[in-house]
Parts: sequence; C-alpha cells; structure tokens
Amino acid sequence: MFSYALSGRSRKVAQRNLELCFPALSETERTRLLRQNLRETGKNITELGAFWFWDKTRVCGLVTDEIDCHHLDQAISLGKGVIIASPHFGAWELAGLILSTRAPIHYLYRPNRKPEFDAPLIASRERFGGKCYPTSNRGLGQLVRALKKGDAVAILPDQEPLQNHGVFAPFFGLPTYTMTFMTNLARKTGAPVVFTAVERLPRGRGFRMHFFKPPEDLYHENPQRSAAALNQCVERCINVAPAQYMWNYKRFRKAPPGVARRY
Repeated sequence: MFSYALSGRSRKVAQRNLELCFPALSETERTRLLRQNLRETGKNITELGAFWFWDKTRVCGLVTDEIDCHHLDQAISLGKGVIIASPHFGAWELAGLILSTRAPIHYLYRPNRKPEFDAPLIASRERFGGKCYPTSNRGLGQLVRALKKGDAVAILPDQEPLQNHGVFAPFFGLPTYTMTFMTNLARKTGAPVVFTAVERLPRGRGFRMHFFKPPEDLYHENPQRSAAALNQCVERCINVAPAQYMWNYKRFRKAPPGVARRY
C-alpha cells in the first residue's frame, strides 16, 4: 500500500503498460497485478546491498534452482562466445553476477550524467570478473572482440533503441520499437543467444534462474522477423511471473506512423 500510494509516476506508467499488454484482464485484476508489481519494484532496490557487497559464495547461494541450464551449457560448448539476453525482469542484476562466476562476461552501460553514480554499478558488475564498457563505438568493439575470444556478453534486450537503430515488431500484440543490435551481433559473429530470467521466489526463499533457447527466427536476416522473435522471447521471460517485470518503463514511447501515442 505504501509503495502504491507514493510511486505516482511509476504507478501511472505501470498502470498504462498493463492496460496495453493485458487488455483481457478486468480492472480489478490489473489493479491487483499493479500492486504486486510496485512491491516487486521496491525489492529491486532493497536487494542491491546484498548483490553489491556480499561475498561470492553467499551471492551464489541466493540461487536455489535453475531451469533448463543445459541451454547455456550447450551454447558455451560451441566455443563461439555467448550472448546472454536478460530483460528487466526479476533480479536482472543478479543474473550477470551469477553468470560471471561461470564464464568471462562483458556488459555495456549508459554513462550517467553524474559519473559518481556509475561507480557503484560498475564495481558491482565487475567484482566477480565481469567487464563493463560505456555505450559507444569502442564499447561495441569490445563486445565483438569478447565474442571472438569465446567469452559471454550480456545485453538487456528490451531497452528502447536510439533512433534508426531499431524496427517496429509485435510485443504483446503492439507494434514496439525494438533493437536490432543484438540480433545483428549474433548473426555477424555466429554467437548463439540464450535468454535468462531470474525469478524472485516468495518470502525471501531465494531466486530461480530460467534459461530459454530462442527460435531460429532470431537469427533471420529480415530485421522485422528477428525483432519479432526477440520480443517473443522477452514475453516468455515475463510470463514466468508478470508482476516481476519493470512495467514502470515507457517501453511504448515510440509509435509507428498512424498509431496514437501510448502515454
């Protein structure tokens, strides 16, 4: 109730996104889902202390179950590097930490206007062996080199891309501006993609990691077709526990010609 009352902007954006993505739900059902979502959003903040400061053994012990981890093992065994796609779902910050204990992993991040805010994020992501690079041509080059070495790279596949760096593809039935960078990177390097979602278990019981193998259309040269496959995979991650997705992000900010603004 407290988070529901105070998170004005977040609540309105999340409410609108739930209306767009779950039109078949009743108003009562969406309100219930919204309240659950705002509580889960608060947990993303309270968990950071553990993720940033606990030792490796303790952090790894937070994951109590893994579903279909063989998809990741098979991808690593190919020796072509691995692209790990982790949407803004559940404890996505935990995903990179856990995976960096198993293979060298590289990330991109968008520098904050105040560089001092970047320091704790970078320190957290690098403390078990990960490497962070700012979003730039140099940073993109580092990801390509990492894949060629057989390392892993982690990408948030549900971020809205910059102008002229995406295409419109269905996401929950809505035309949504979707990145082409990840699918282009996979196609050009030959690195397989594995999606992961870190589900938060109830009552502090830890976390469950899910791994998904995308359909072959993800690697298709047609950008709309590959983007549609990407969004299908993000939906699959969300459907693990819809209340744990970051619904307060304006995912539908851009609209194609002829479609009214969503916000």
